[in-house]
Amino acid sequence: MSNIEEVKKQRFQFIHKLWQITSGDQSKRVLVRQIAEPLRLNENDARIIVQYLSGEELLDITSHGFNVPSYLDASLYIKHKGVIEVEQALSKPESPTAHFPASVVNYINVGTMTNSNIAQASSDTNQTITLSPDVKQNISEIINMLKEFLDKQEIQQEKRDELRSDISTIASQLDSPKPKAGILSASLSSAKSILESASTIAVTVAPVVAQISSVLAMIR
Repeated sequence: MSNIEEVKKQRFQFIHKLWQITSGDQSKRVLVRQIAEPLRLNENDARIIVQYLSGEELLDITSHGFNVPSYLDASLYIKHKGVIEVEQALSKPESPTAHFPASVVNYINVGTMTNSNIAQASSDTNQTITLSPDVKQNISEIINMLKEFLDKQEIQQEKRDELRSDISTIASQLDSPKPKAGILSASLSSAKSILESASTIAVTVAPVVAQISSVLAMIR
């Protein structure tokens, strides 16, 4: 890790990814490697990040995890403070949280848009967006394609669980009267990354990857 801003960014990405996979369920077990590998963290960097987040009581790492052959196979659980921290960051990306500066999380802010199919909300609540019928239809099609992908393709179990969690989050945001740009964007991006990692079936996933990219371009 190079500088303090990058360290803070990686810490937030780590706890954010844990929140995504668990959907905020504090009883759900996640292996360190399920977070570290998508973020391209090596074992030592993951250990340093986990030590910090655990010390701040944002997550728990089980004591028996230190007896496994690799630290990457230790078990993580998100804690109540961790859920609050991530959801606060996603809800108000322009504001710092107790552990993360706004500069680390404000990439999820929808910002100012013109000629878009998505209308920005008021300045006080610009983290919520209004989805046009066309965008809603596109997202609904993405959900169906992702479900079909899960039904027909063989991928690693941790990737399958993560994608299933992303689908659930995307669907809940689609059905929400006040969908949040940050949460929707993060889940779509996560699903896209999982599909892009399935290199052996690149032709199969190309249409859904393209559609996700199109929707992301409109909500960022």
